[in-house]
Amino acid sequence: MLELKGQLVTLVGYGESNRAMCRFLMERDIYPIVRNPVAVEVPRGIEGVFGDGYLDGCGGIVFRSPGVRPDKIGGNTYTEAGYALEECRGVKIGVSGSDGKTTTSTLIYLMLMQGGKNAYLGGNIGTPLISFCDKVGKDGYLVAELSSFQLMDMEPCLDVACITNITENHLDWHLDMDEYVSAKGRILKNARRRVLNYDDEAVFSLGGERDTYFSLRDIRSKGFKEFACVAEGHIYYCEKRLFPVKDICLKGEFNIKNVLCAVACAYPYVGAEPCGRVARSFCGVDNRMEPMGEINGVSFVNSAIDSTPSRTIKTLSAFEPKRTVAILGGYDKSLSYECLGGILGELKGVVLCGENRDKILPFAKNAKCVNTLGEAVFLAFKLASKGDTVVLSPASASFDMFKNYKEKAQRFKQEIKNLRNFTDRNGLNDGKN
Repeated sequence: MLELKGQLVTLVGYGESNRAMCRFLMERDIYPIVRNPVAVEVPRGIEGVFGDGYLDGCGGIVFRSPGVRPDKIGGNTYTEAGYALEECRGVKIGVSGSDGKTTTSTLIYLMLMQGGKNAYLGGNIGTPLISFCDKVGKDGYLVAELSSFQLMDMEPCLDVACITNITENHLDWHLDMDEYVSAKGRILKNARRRVLNYDDEAVFSLGGERDTYFSLRDIRSKGFKEFACVAEGHIYYCEKRLFPVKDICLKGEFNIKNVLCAVACAYPYVGAEPCGRVARSFCGVDNRMEPMGEINGVSFVNSAIDSTPSRTIKTLSAFEPKRTVAILGGYDKSLSYECLGGILGELKGVVLCGENRDKILPFAKNAKCVNTLGEAVFLAFKLASKGDTVVLSPASASFDMFKNYKEKAQRFKQEIKNLRNFTDRNGLNDGKN
């Protein structure tokens, strides 16, 4: 356990994670130094170092914000999430992966709650893990969504660690794909039980014979001690048939994988019934394939969190291509968009809006480009007919025009509302052709 009392503690970066860490420390009469490239408001009694030289003389026990690379600081660094996982008692379940980690983490949390467990959910999903340190008792469960940024300098000791998948991501931050995969793999260090995607080559390569696997294929004969898979149209945990695949509320094949991963993590703690109840009732988290209602028979779906091409492909694959108009584009994370060519070519329409629209355009030759999200919503609606669906799935981050994907989602919702008001005012509410 890292001893902080009586030590010089430094917080580099002052985002949500380190603000929570600062509160935690002050409650224990530990007053850290906050270092940030721009001036921010800090609590009374806290020293702040800001501006170009904010790292000059940086020392002591350093907690970095997840967005700050460890090598920018030098020496040993820690994160709020890593410290919290050491500090918290109870059963700790960590989830990482390029796509699906928020949905999977939420599914695990809900399955535990349905099974009567005292469970908490935090980490990269939103609430800093340090917030739960005084709440999670020995009989509690902490489900932690962990990003590669958080894992870079972490050696978590988890009861269960799982990786949903690994695809190209965050190459504007990581040096290369090898570093990204290595960061993801750190979640498995010291884990008592490891849950891995049998169908993902990069994830499977990290595993061994004693690990737990999940798969869309029937792997009952592979000789694994523990597994979750699809067989005979049902979800299985080892040899136990749990519930029909068709009962899963979440849409899309990739979400079946998320359910399988959650079952593989949660079943040993709660059994079959809670897993089945959640799979049948949980239809998604905000900003992931979130229905936004209809205007003149055209449905709108918000999947603003789709920040990679692979995630957008999975989302769009859940809809009928010829009845779908997609809105893509945003901040470029130095990813390749070539893989989008296949699915974008099948869609009824594509509207590009954002900093990287010209990089996506060669792989969506019939796409139309606009300057604002409002223009994108209006044009997508014009391209759609009654019975079609307009899907916001950026395949990019949102930092070009918005603070984050949540702000982009809120603007999307507002633009839908504006469009609805416009059609009402102009007598265009009699249906689409």
